[in-house]
Amino acid sequence: MVCQMEDVTIKRKCFICDKEVQDGIDVLGKFICEECQKRLINLSPFDKNYDFYRQKMIDIWEDYMKDVGYENWV
Repeated sequence: MVCQMEDVTIKRKCFICDKEVQDGIDVLGKFICEECQKRLINLSPFDKNYDFYRQKMIDIWEDYMKDVGYENWV
């Protein structure tokens, strides 16, 4: 008897770009795709998209802190 496994590709929605992709990482419970990871790693404070990515990372942190019950972290 031969069992064949289905090729199941699980896609997840990136917290930053909203694309549904297979590969990425979880950061404090939020999924970030490989493309956005690369952008974040190579991002300069002088980049025109810096504020956008910075705010997304702040959003991840604030959501995490809310979930752990610590509301006055600032």
